[in-house]
Amino acid sequence: MNTLIIGGTTGLGLELAKKYHTNGDVVIVTGRKEVKVPFEFKPFDLSEANLASRIGIFISEIPTIERLVYAAGYFQEGRITDLSDDNIEEMINVGGRGLIYFVKSILEKQGSLEELVTITSTSQWTPRQKEPIYNFIKAGGAHFSNAVAEDGRVAKVLVAGPAGMRTAFWEDVERDDLDEVLDPSWVADQIVELENDTYTYRFVRILRQPARVEIIETR
Repeated sequence: MNTLIIGGTTGLGLELAKKYHTNGDVVIVTGRKEVKVPFEFKPFDLSEANLASRIGIFISEIPTIERLVYAAGYFQEGRITDLSDDNIEEMINVGGRGLIYFVKSILEKQGSLEELVTITSTSQWTPRQKEPIYNFIKAGGAHFSNAVAEDGRVAKVLVAGPAGMRTAFWEDVERDDLDEVLDPSWVADQIVELENDTYTYRFVRILRQPARVEIIETR
């Protein structure tokens, strides 16, 4: 499958790209900084201005996409009054608007999409005082993807909410439980396996202690 991974140069996005590439898929990954990968890299900064129009141009210039993986994200901590307007807008662009406009642009260009994989987190269902905007975008992205699954132009939607993973996402973050985080390569294996089933929509939690997958809803 021709696969576009937004946020595919680090963490879980990169691990998924490696799995798809090994399986013979054509993979394009985006990120802010160029990295050496065995698949195609295209720079794209979700935090810059004119996001919707830039995404439209980006999609118009690449081949037909059969699988879209939205794995963009970064850690943001602070109560709502601790965050600047720029902090809030950037998080909403990276985690929310980017997903919306990539799906919109692909459907406008192609008329259909075989598969959407949206990566959320435990923040999708667990409110945290110091992660209000992150909670907002993960829950919103999941519900958006659920609604897109009702659109007949999108054949399959998988929403995967993993617990913390051993990635650069958690660098310089002080937490007591970081020695118990998930291996992103293992998480990628679970997602690829889950994609092989037949369904229109599936929501899964990928949890730790012990590491496991919980299928919450399938239709």
